[in-house]
Amino acid sequence: MIEHAFEPGQPVMRTGPDLPHLGIFNGQVYEVEDFARHHAEGLYVRGIREGLDPGNFQPIQA
Repeated sequence: MIEHAFEPGQPVMRTGPDLPHLGIFNGQVYEVEDFARHHAEGLYVRGIREGLDPGNFQPIQA
């Protein structure tokens, strides 16, 4: 498994399953708000209060 480091403000694309109750959908682009490397649900994207599994997101190459 490839591990990514995410930086605040970085655009990322959702590659995991849809989570409609959170407003998270596969293929949509989100902006990183915060990222904690030390646990599986350590990625926070703008507008979503819950942490998400960083493995379900891919950085977008500019």
